[in-house]
Amino acid sequence: MMRTQIYGEEAGGFSAAGSAGGSPLSAERTELVLRRLHRMIGPRFARAEPRDRAFAFLRGMALSAARRNGRRLADGAGEARPDGMQRLLTTARWNADELRDDLRDVIVEHFGDPRAVLVLNGEGFAKKGDRSVGVQPQFSPSAGGTENCQVAVFLTYAAPRAQAIIDRELYLPPEWAHDPARRVRARVPADVRFRSPGRLGWEMVRRAVEARTPAAWVAAETPFGHDVELRRRLRERGIPHVLGLRTDPRPLRSTGGRVLWGVPEEAIAAIPAHDWLRTADRDDPVRRDGACHSARILLKRADDGGLAQWLLIRRDTRKRRLYVCAAPPSTPLRELAEVARQAELAPRCAASARREVGLDHYEVRLWKAWYRYITLALLAHAGITLADGGAPP
Repeated sequence: MMRTQIYGEEAGGFSAAGSAGGSPLSAERTELVLRRLHRMIGPRFARAEPRDRAFAFLRGMALSAARRNGRRLADGAGEARPDGMQRLLTTARWNADELRDDLRDVIVEHFGDPRAVLVLNGEGFAKKGDRSVGVQPQFSPSAGGTENCQVAVFLTYAAPRAQAIIDRELYLPPEWAHDPARRVRARVPADVRFRSPGRLGWEMVRRAVEARTPAAWVAAETPFGHDVELRRRLRERGIPHVLGLRTDPRPLRSTGGRVLWGVPEEAIAAIPAHDWLRTADRDDPVRRDGACHSARILLKRADDGGLAQWLLIRRDTRKRRLYVCAAPPSTPLRELAEVARQAELAPRCAASARREVGLDHYEVRLWKAWYRYITLALLAHAGITLADGGAPP
């Protein structure tokens, strides 16, 4: 792990929270953190030009209130043309996956906690036309419906002190994955094959686990709970998880081995009133008076010290959410509910990155450029999070 002191005494003793654009002091603090982050990642760049431009890129994303496209970022860096910023995203020699690992390491160094939750979250990025890699009319998790967009899967590190996105993957639909002409046009690497959102999620979780990222759970909202392969891989690794389910007919297996089709309404209705536990809600900033109650139904008992499986139900005055859970048999209901709540809150982290650093402002079409822009944006957002002392977004 690359270690560096980002804030605290070495960084001038900053500890008060504040956004990058909130005050001169917060902007100064954010720039200081970005400089320290840049010194950490500097060795990843072979030449001085892209290394210096990377700092200008990070600074422009974190401290600018304008749209973060190549021309605006170049203007902020005092460059007459956007060519240099475009080269940083396309032809300059550096590896976005190495910076991704640096991002994870610095977040874990400052906010790592064995109680943390690794949260998978899908995001849709609306785009015009059909030439940007992976774009087509498809379901957008952000919009909640079909639109012309790219879809990405993010891994958020949800720790008690902070939430930060630590990994990212772009979903390549089958129409793109199996079309040689589209692949060549977007310069998709030859070894990239079709991977479902669940498979992308598993690959990010596996990377985090292999890097010994301290965490106790994996969580996600729908539709990750319906990915049988994802659930199997998590169970085989003994990783406790809480994954969201749709409410349309999908099979679940009960303790007796029979298949339950759809939502077991009769079983939910039969849950005694005293088994419903009042738990934390989604922290809705508009409606704070709605109580959330949680209950669970056992689906499968643990075998030989393995994980038990439950159907978790969370309901309030607005809606009901379902999750398939696997965890040690002694896991209390309140803990399952809190992990589900972390999954429900994760989209706020991506929303904060859109707002604070222009996560969705990119104007790139190529595979490599997408990963480079998104990785730099997440580093810039991590800088704001660190400067804020870990204040939740």
